[in-house]
Amino acid sequence: MRVAVIGGGPAGLVAAGSALGAEVVLFEHNDKLGKKIYITGKGRCNFTNVCAPEDFLANVVNGGMFLRSALSRFTPEHAVRLLEDNGCKTKLERGRRAFPQSDKASDVTKALSRYAERNGTSVRLCDNVTGIKSSPDGISVECDGASEKFDRVIVCTGGKSYSLTGSDGSGYVLARGLGHAVNDPVPSLVPLVTKEDLSCAEGLTLKNIAVSAEKIKPIRGDMMITGDGVSGPVILTLSALCARRGVPYEIAIDLKPAMSTEELDDRILRDFDECKNKQFKNSLDMLLPKSMIPIVIKSSGISSDKQVNSVTKSERAGLVAAIKALPLTVVGNSGFERAVVTCGGVDLKQINPKTMESKIASGVHFAGEVLDIDALTGGYNFHIAMATGYAAGSACAV
Repeated sequence: MRVAVIGGGPAGLVAAGSALGAEVVLFEHNDKLGKKIYITGKGRCNFTNVCAPEDFLANVVNGGMFLRSALSRFTPEHAVRLLEDNGCKTKLERGRRAFPQSDKASDVTKALSRYAERNGTSVRLCDNVTGIKSSPDGISVECDGASEKFDRVIVCTGGKSYSLTGSDGSGYVLARGLGHAVNDPVPSLVPLVTKEDLSCAEGLTLKNIAVSAEKIKPIRGDMMITGDGVSGPVILTLSALCARRGVPYEIAIDLKPAMSTEELDDRILRDFDECKNKQFKNSLDMLLPKSMIPIVIKSSGISSDKQVNSVTKSERAGLVAAIKALPLTVVGNSGFERAVVTCGGVDLKQINPKTMESKIASGVHFAGEVLDIDALTGGYNFHIAMATGYAAGSACAV
């Protein structure tokens, strides 16, 4: 059994290692394996989340039902054991997130590479696969002008995020060439661009806020103001949940989620009482970060030069609304170069969830981010790549 694995990321390396007994050739168009792994988790590589299956699936945005079989056969505990058995000591941190003990993503790459090598995988670097053709006598892999026959092919080329690492969307071309439908890839887990000018607060981190959108419950956590919009953990989560929405769309920021509307109004009244002879723009220093005050004032509709003792009850209600639901209009995102993952990819309806084999091109399997699967941050996406790689590789074992 000759098996071609296209792509040397986490999905490809695990697929190569789990195709036990097969003659495996791994094609990687970069000059080294796991190039994207090196920047995962800011170079620390959060490779899985050791949580219960239902908790894991709750963090999958697209493809949760499809993943059930693969996740049952390759659990977070399996991922930890695989790395440990191949020389990478691991540790758990807040939120059950698993990292290499060294905090070096390179150790994860080395362990996964060792796993593939132990199965006798032959690695071909700087080899660019340009086509796959299926015929009755085998599957032809076209690489840099030459053609080679295999019994099975596993496509693990990634999505389109961080294209400099090799995720350039080439897998979609291969999939379409085989007749597969590919759902349009869009950036996910990505900073958002807003219509509103927030540049006066650029660089500000807002702790313990909540962000919401239509049909999305408030997400609590931290947020950062950027030069052209918003970023930070809650925004990345929101971007994943809204990845397929057309722009523009509206979001709301609750700057004081721990306070009810009534409690916030009482707080503002107390602050106003201490600042009654000041201008409105100078009355919010005790309530909000200084750089956010002009943004909130503009949203409130109150003149910044108005005396505090002249602010009416209805105007104060507008201020409370601006603080509890600061409206922002999302007009775009920072693109694939800043997106953590890709939403979209090979349509799951054409893939067998147990083996990752194509239902329309016999002997061809797909694994990892090339599939239309994506999840939130916390190690889920990396684990999904390994789990689907394991399912595909195991299906090709002799």
